[in-house]
Amino acid sequence: MVQVREAVQKAQSYLPDVFQSAEGQDLRLEGVELSDDSRYWTVTFSYAEPGGLLGRIGREYKTVKLRAEDGELFGARNGISSSGLM
Repeated sequence: MVQVREAVQKAQSYLPDVFQSAEGQDLRLEGVELSDDSRYWTVTFSYAEPGGLLGRIGREYKTVKLRAEDGELFGARNGISSSGLM
């Protein structure tokens, strides 16, 4: 089973492949969660999104879901995932 640190590293490595806009944009880890059945890691990142309302820099959120068994990508989505969304 993949441990939390490795899950975060793997999720971060998948981001540029899945979301090109996430590359090199002040990436921050927002949250990590192991599913109740211990089958999946859900890892949420945010990154700077310039040019938001009134030219302010906002944050874009991306969530990556990995199989806990081997760390392989299971899914990815925009926004913050909560139980049952992915």
